[in-house]
Amino acid sequence: MECRQSSQGMVGQVKARKAAGIIVKVIKQGKISGRAILMAGGPGTGKTAIAMAMSQELGDVPFTSIAASEVFSLEMSKTEALAQAFRRSIGVRIKEDTEIIEGEVVEIQIDRSVTGVGPKSGKLTLKTTDMETIYDLGQKMIDSLTKEKVMAGDVIQIDKATGRITRLGRSFTRARDFDATGPD
Repeated sequence: MECRQSSQGMVGQVKARKAAGIIVKVIKQGKISGRAILMAGGPGTGKTAIAMAMSQELGDVPFTSIAASEVFSLEMSKTEALAQAFRRSIGVRIKEDTEIIEGEVVEIQIDRSVTGVGPKSGKLTLKTTDMETIYDLGQKMIDSLTKEKVMAGDVIQIDKATGRITRLGRSFTRARDFDATGPD
């Protein structure tokens, strides 16, 4: 159980490598299997290198490295960040199927009240490769269309579950409507 000063790309940290070797030996004997190992220390001390070496030595063992910035992110909670790290480690992939409508906007009609106060309603004519459909629009969809600055000739994508609208660009047939082109 004595480790060399330099071997297989590992240099220094003799005590830490010896401790890692003991842990690998105990895991191979089946005394502490099914547990996780947490390594802590200053930056650049070789924690990741030792952990990767342990993972390779044990064979088919998942290795997932996470940074503190992933855990302490403003985008998601600490619990969710750690749950995602565990899922990556055990190879769980969560797949979410969403229904989307994608097509070219043929026409948008927005009906406002005469006073300008009150709910808006409207209709959206969307043409796909298969069909042309007219959708009734509510206040939120009209606001989303206005925010995305969607107009006739744009290709949009609508998420059916959330109602989120994404403007993908201009349609191929109307792409030259507003281009500055000369007679040649």
